[in-house]
Order: sequence, then C-alpha cells, then structure tokens
Amino acid sequence: MSFADLSAVVLEPGLCTACGACSLACPADVIGFEGLEPVAAPNWTAADCGSCTDCLDACPGADPGTPEAEVRLFGRTRTDAERWLGVYTEVLGGRSARPEVFAASASGGSITALLQATAAELGVTVFLTMGRDAASPWRAAPSLTEDSAHLVETAQSTYQLAPYLNELRTVYRDAPSARVAMTGTACHIQAMRKLQAMDTPIGRWARDHVVFLIEPACSSSTRPEGTVSIVETLARLPLESVTRLRYREGEYPGAVRIRTADGAEHEVEFWRAVRDLARNKTHRCLSCGDWVSGLADVSVSDGDPNIFAASLGEGRAAKHGRVFVRTQTGARVVAAAAEQGLFEHWPIDLSGLNLGLERKRHRRTDYERSGKPIPLGPIPGYHEQIEVISDERLISPGGAE
Repeated sequence: MSFADLSAVVLEPGLCTACGACSLACPADVIGFEGLEPVAAPNWTAADCGSCTDCLDACPGADPGTPEAEVRLFGRTRTDAERWLGVYTEVLGGRSARPEVFAASASGGSITALLQATAAELGVTVFLTMGRDAASPWRAAPSLTEDSAHLVETAQSTYQLAPYLNELRTVYRDAPSARVAMTGTACHIQAMRKLQAMDTPIGRWARDHVVFLIEPACSSSTRPEGTVSIVETLARLPLESVTRLRYREGEYPGAVRIRTADGAEHEVEFWRAVRDLARNKTHRCLSCGDWVSGLADVSVSDGDPNIFAASLGEGRAAKHGRVFVRTQTGARVVAAAAEQGLFEHWPIDLSGLNLGLERKRHRRTDYERSGKPIPLGPIPGYHEQIEVISDERLISPGGAE
C-alpha cells in the first residue's frame, strides 16, 4: 500500500515538495507526475506495491530525515546554535573565475564553478541542474548534460517548482556507470540523502554514483503560475510568445528577462517579481523548516544580504556568493576548483541580515504555531521564539524597519 500511504501521509496534508524522489525510488516505476502532483499509473493497484514503502522512505515531504543524515555525514547532529545554517567547516566568499560564468550567474557563479570542477576532480560524467522545458521555455524542467560548458545556460536561480529527481531514472537505466554531480534545493538534497541510505538497488546506485551534491539557499520556491503571472500580468506578454526566460539576468542583482519570438527582450524588476511569486507558493514551501538542508557537500547563498533592497537600488553589494563547506568531498572540490582556475574565494564573516533566511524563519515560526500539518524541522522539538513579522512586510520597501 506504499503509494496509498504516500498519499495519506504526504499528499493529502499538502506536504509534497514536488521533488520527484518518489518516482525515482519506486522499483515498479508506477509513479509519474501530472504537473506538480505525483500520480500512480492508470492501471495501478495495491498489489503493485505490496509491502514496499520505498517512495515514502525517500520522500522528504513530511520527514526530511535530517538528524539521521547528519549522523551519517558528520557523526553528530546540529546544535541549537546551528539550527538554520547546519554543520560546516568553513564559510567563504566566492565567485566564478570565468567571465562568461560570472556574467551569466545570479550571485557570482560559485555553484556552476564547483560543478565544473567535479569533472576532473571526481570523474563526474553527468550533471543534473534545473533548466527549462524545450516546448515551454518559461517552465522549469530538470536538465541532464554531460558537457560542463552547458552549465552556463542553467547557471541562474530558478524560482519555480518542477519534478526534478525522477530525471535521474534515465541515468540509472541507460548509463548506470555514470558519476553524477547535482545541484538542488533543500528538499532535493534531503531526498537524495534519504535515498542513498536505502538498501535498495537504486539506493545503492545513488550512494555509489551520485558523488557530489551542492545546494543554493532557498527562501521558498513557487508554482509555475507565479512565472505565468510575471509574464502575463507584469510584462503583459502572451505566454506562448516566450522563447527564453531567466529570473536574474543583467546588472546585479538582476531582473526577470524575457525573450519573445520576435527577438525582443523584456524586463521585470526583481522586486516586483518577488511580490508576484510570493502569492503562488505551496503549503509545503511556505511551512518548510530549512533555508539550506545542511546535508549537501557545499551550500551557497547570495552574498548580498538583501537582494530585494538591492533590486530597488539600495545598498548593493558586489556580486558574489557565501559558500558553506560541509564535507571532505566539498572541501576537496573547492580546492580543486581554485587550482583549475574556475573559482576565486576569500574568507568572510556571517554578520548581517540575510533577507531570504529571515523570511524563512518568520514563516516557519508562524506555521509552527498554527497547528497545521508541517514538515519536521532539523532539530526534533525545536521551536523558534521570535515575534513573527509577516512575509508581506519583509518584502515591502523598507522591510521590517
């Protein structure tokens, strides 16, 4: 009854992250997606699942499995002081050393640079990143590539949900000897760590062949309808005219840039887009307890503490990322990227507000007090003790001041 259990525990309470882990983990390959919703094959019966619980075991929706993964990775769980940033060995300022990557990036290209370094350092042959749907270029879709140069095209942040991890089933089926590096938000990383702990054929494959995980910090993602609203309402363009869309293109901190079939380029200021995106969140994203999972080899946040204010022209910082090095593999890749001339880094401190983290903290606190079904946080029983500031107020000009 595994899919029925997944429905009861995760789907019906609105805790699905749309990460695609259930589809990837399913040994019978009977789970697909309709939009963001996992669905069983039309002819599915409970007999197809039997006593199998693999989809629910890999799912991070209700239980991200953070404490267990931390023990496997670090030999301990995080302390209360590490609640939001997790366990790490050092934090660096970083940016790509390649002009084309730096220019294409949202916050300096650290993720792209480190992914590129894994080819020579870890023997990676396949990269999983978030790209765009070929038929609907405004829609997010997973991208598999064997060419590290192609990563420049998927270098920017993508503020849109899409089934993601199930794309790795193609690699598992068609190129099982491949070595994979992937980027993903907190839920993707949590799901992959859960899968890697499973004693199943695909769990063992993931443990041996998904060799590098890197994550961007995530305040929350959004339904595709958020992007549709930006295109149709803010930019006033027909959706079918879009041939290319990037969320943070151009002069830092970037704007939503939309190319249409007539070759014209259109821009929407990032601060305006953020307000529209905020109205198109899922319950799971809004109630999420993680800015970063803390379970990737490396985590990266925007170096600018408040890109919303920067989009309004207030106090812009130089374009760069904050790079949290967590595992030995992460440290090895950071060093290799610098040696390969792909990555520049320098020591920094963590002082100052980060708007994305503050939005996450305040929303999570509000949901912890709401009595609604919410995913487990990384520290069992931990609850924030802060006065909640609304998300609308945090992303208004002037913020919480």
